[in-house]
Amino acid sequence: MQLDVARLKRSPGASARNELTVDLPPLNFSGEEIIFAGPLRADLVVSNTGKALTVEGLAEGKLELSCSRCLQHFIYEYKVPIDEKYALPQEEENSEELQTFTGDYIDITSAVVNSILLVLPMKAVCAEGCQGLCPVCGVNLNESCCGCATEDIDLRLSVLKELLKKDDK
Repeated sequence: MQLDVARLKRSPGASARNELTVDLPPLNFSGEEIIFAGPLRADLVVSNTGKALTVEGLAEGKLELSCSRCLQHFIYEYKVPIDEKYALPQEEENSEELQTFTGDYIDITSAVVNSILLVLPMKAVCAEGCQGLCPVCGVNLNESCCGCATEDIDLRLSVLKELLKKDDK
């Protein structure tokens, strides 16, 4: 995702609006492959402040994620703000918060991807009421009932149950 800033970087106080639609390749994040389920759309305004170029706007699209409860794939819609600052090549003093670029284009792909990764849920679920998988047989409890007998025991107290079994013998 590159923005042409050739004219803009020579015009302090100027700004330009960019609308982008880009297909992005899958991402590997925390050992899981995240697939873009359609193009990413971004509506961005690039402004020359005299010392830096600011890129502000929104990026939106859809991702295909795997539910952490039932392991089924589902579509997750996202809308993320983009707010990046890029130091102009002639500026000598670069702040740590400013990205640098050379030439007439700014590549904002990493900034957009980082913004998307920040809004991903820690545990993605297909629906709030997702029942997940049976811990005994592994059947998807959203699709059918397995009939397995499961006891809802706090794992920290399961040792006490074993002690009671020994006392019964």
